[in-house]
Amino acid sequence: MSGIYWLASYPKSGNTWLRLLLRSYLAGGTAVDINAPAPDGWSLNGRAQFDAAIGVAASDLTDAGILAWWPSALRYWTQTRTAPAYLKTHDLCQPLDVTLGAVYLVRDPRDVALSLARQADSSIDAAIAIMGTPDKIMGRSRDRLQSRLAQFWGSWSQNVESWLAPAPFSVHVLSYEAMRADPVAALSGLLPALGFSVDQAAVEAAVAATALKSLRAQEAAMGFVEAEGPHPFFGEGRVAGWRTRLTPAQRARIEADHGQVMARLGYIDSDY
Repeated sequence: MSGIYWLASYPKSGNTWLRLLLRSYLAGGTAVDINAPAPDGWSLNGRAQFDAAIGVAASDLTDAGILAWWPSALRYWTQTRTAPAYLKTHDLCQPLDVTLGAVYLVRDPRDVALSLARQADSSIDAAIAIMGTPDKIMGRSRDRLQSRLAQFWGSWSQNVESWLAPAPFSVHVLSYEAMRADPVAALSGLLPALGFSVDQAAVEAAVAATALKSLRAQEAAMGFVEAEGPHPFFGEGRVAGWRTRLTPAQRARIEADHGQVMARLGYIDSDY
């Protein structure tokens, strides 16, 4: 059966680690090459793929036009396949008829801000501003045509709420913090949501094969194709690092921007 399972998150929430975990699991728990091309059916956000699917150049469309054509592009693409696709996305959720299900990975926005600033080599304040911008679109370029399409992140709160809203498909919500605390339980719990059976031995092997320490060592030795800026892509992956790195003003701004959603997820007191 063709269709799409989404591996969704706001950026810097653990999506790359999740996908490497899944790739290792599907290979029986073996080590994965972080720079190997994504398996067939695991990547679709290229401009060339979009243009071929709809017969219209994305460069001739506005952002609203790309959004309007996106369901048609996905529908065409899934019709060329006989097996489900597993696609990463940082976009806002769209209730598309080709969707079979989704895993939504969420992380404390105070830690997301630290990780986003590090990847972009920007200030933490700049990262906080991006996260708080409604309808935020990333990936545009004023001076050249990008090979990838723009990404429709929205604000952090918009992104989370779009995936937690009622939808005509099942969404398995998983916190980054739960993944760090018990990756074996986290991986075992999400596999059925993606249509996979659970092989406990392979789960444990995949977790061992994709430990963050191992991924950092591999990046240090060979680099990583997804890295942007001067810093390594794989950081410490620390939970609650914001406690020692955010100023009181930065923490207050994040909580003012996203307090209601943070409370819903248990990141701050529920009477916020």
